[in-house]
Amino acid sequence: MRLFVLGLCLHLSLGLWAKNVSLGQLKQDRACYDVMHYDIQLRVDPQHKHIKGSNTMRITMQSNSKVLRIDLMSYMQVTGLQLDAVDYPFERKQDHLLLKFKQPLQKEEVHQIKILFSGYPKTALRAPWDGGFVWSEDDYHRAWVGMACEGIGPSSWLPCKDHWSDEAEQMDMHLEVPAALMGISNGRLVSTETLDSNWQRFNWHVASPINGYNISVNVGAYTHLSDTFYGQQKVDLDYYVLDYNSAIAERHFMQVDKMHQAFEKYFGPYPFAKDGYKLVETPYWGMEHQSCVAYGNHYKNNNFGFDFIIVHESGHEWFANSLTADDPADMWIHESFTTYSEALYVEHCMGKKAALEYLWSQRGQIKNQAPMQGPRGQYYHGSDNDIYYKGTWMLHTMRSMLNNDSLWFATLKQMNQKYFHHIVKTEDIIQFFNSNTGFNWDLFFNQYMYKSSLPELEIKQLLLDNGNIRYTLKLESDVKDLNIPLNIKLPNDQTITVVLSQKSVVIELDNRFDIYAYIEANYLLRIERE
Repeated sequence: MRLFVLGLCLHLSLGLWAKNVSLGQLKQDRACYDVMHYDIQLRVDPQHKHIKGSNTMRITMQSNSKVLRIDLMSYMQVTGLQLDAVDYPFERKQDHLLLKFKQPLQKEEVHQIKILFSGYPKTALRAPWDGGFVWSEDDYHRAWVGMACEGIGPSSWLPCKDHWSDEAEQMDMHLEVPAALMGISNGRLVSTETLDSNWQRFNWHVASPINGYNISVNVGAYTHLSDTFYGQQKVDLDYYVLDYNSAIAERHFMQVDKMHQAFEKYFGPYPFAKDGYKLVETPYWGMEHQSCVAYGNHYKNNNFGFDFIIVHESGHEWFANSLTADDPADMWIHESFTTYSEALYVEHCMGKKAALEYLWSQRGQIKNQAPMQGPRGQYYHGSDNDIYYKGTWMLHTMRSMLNNDSLWFATLKQMNQKYFHHIVKTEDIIQFFNSNTGFNWDLFFNQYMYKSSLPELEIKQLLLDNGNIRYTLKLESDVKDLNIPLNIKLPNDQTITVVLSQKSVVIELDNRFDIYAYIEANYLLRIERE
């Protein structure tokens, strides 16, 4: 999300989130097991702002271990724990539980751990930036509840393995809510049960790997709208909106079909067809909850005629939910590609010129104050917008350098195919671009990802007797030997290519051609004019 008219993905001010170093460290007590399935029973009591339930974790041991850790914040109570259906003692720490064994659990063993929990989860003061539950009311003073926890982590309310590197292969959510309301979560609705006159249960099933922070809890006086996208595959489209917004939602969400067309064209088929695609109206701006995208932009389009919350948060289905970063330090992978997907959506609908205008509208938000790549193992979240705007301009620059749109778009699509439902690191992405494009991007990424400053292009110009201008170009950068191919497309459709480096290069152009405007529109460089 973003704090600006055209931008701001919902995690933007990540510096507002508490840094929990413990969650970032993948020590033996968590690395020793892999989560295969979560089976969550959850009762949400809006009146008392209270939750209670259980999470049954099915795990497979990855190595022998005498200690096993389950994450849960201290303000949540544990009322019982069972290992393989037998009560088992645990040691309570500030942000986790420890299970200790006299004889180590063995590699490849499968176990079930059921944790009963209850409590008053953190209330988000400014969701989704600070994270937590949102206890709100709709226009008719009926309870309206949402939850977003990417920054603080799902262990803020749910006992789980709270690390990005491990996704449950499947999930079941049994969401109990007051009888007059609906409970919406990820995946497909399997059944609804009336428990008594006061409570009903909504049973949801997720058939695809899901990250803990994407587990979604929504409670409200919803009505259900449905549609279908017919592309390379059939995708069920479900919309859960406040009942009095059904008419405007039905009109406004018509743009979802065009969005799926664009993203299928550039990135490949929707990654979660098994679970369907949902938009759920929330009392906060939005979030990319997998197959259950949170939407709270009040049915407003931007100056380019589309609702960027729908487009951006849905773009995360490809970049964040299917192709998922291993660590928050690699979050640029999520946000740069997804912010870039907005520009590609504009290009699909309105052409490349409009896409360049859209990109330019975001460029002023680039700060260049810290590297986009952060330190791993520290639960590090960047503190500015560069993983959004600098990231999308870095990708736009790569497209300009490559000067081969067929190869560029094939690479984006093949990347989604290769890392379909996979966990990746920055090094994986760099290596993939190297191998797929035939261009070595190592120095380029070293500069744009690991350095805060931009390369500086020094331009000297000399007016010639024939009226043309001779330009002398020289690149200065933090990374030694960085080369940037500059492909200048002239009005006559000819292209002049020079390689920018720390050695001066000279070109001659018609004085009517604005080289400065061209470079600024296609490359992320700091230009020094003389």
